[in-house]
Amino acid sequence: MYLISQLLRIYPDGTAAAFDLTIPEARQVLAITSGLGQIVLFTGLVTALWRAHLATGLSGSGVRGLAFGAAGVGILMFLEAALVLDWIGWELSPVSMLARTTALDAGIIAGTALVFAGLASLGIGLSQAIDPFGRAEREVPPSVSGAEETG
Repeated sequence: MYLISQLLRIYPDGTAAAFDLTIPEARQVLAITSGLGQIVLFTGLVTALWRAHLATGLSGSGVRGLAFGAAGVGILMFLEAALVLDWIGWELSPVSMLARTTALDAGIIAGTALVFAGLASLGIGLSQAIDPFGRAEREVPPSVSGAEETG
């Protein structure tokens, strides 16, 4: 949904003609569907990395990653609610005003940045937990007894 909405945002004239909308309405609907797709994508990524992180063991970077990811998705959900309320015409002065300013774009950038910070932290914690390069095996001293080697 996110990718299709983003691609259709390139051609708002054709989208408006295909769905019998005005160009501003088509842009607004595509922004809403794009935002919903972005929320679903980021929520799924953060959840999947968090579950993988829990399976390998809890660490500080995992908790930090979940906090950043959840904060970013929360910001995106708030801004998406502002867009939907503006689209249906429900007038809540601060929320409707937010949907019509550049603060919306800044909020989306901030929310996306927080989600990516969370994903990075979860990824780092997961890579430390599973140790893909075998550092833990290299740091273990060789066995002193020779009984294990014979037999």
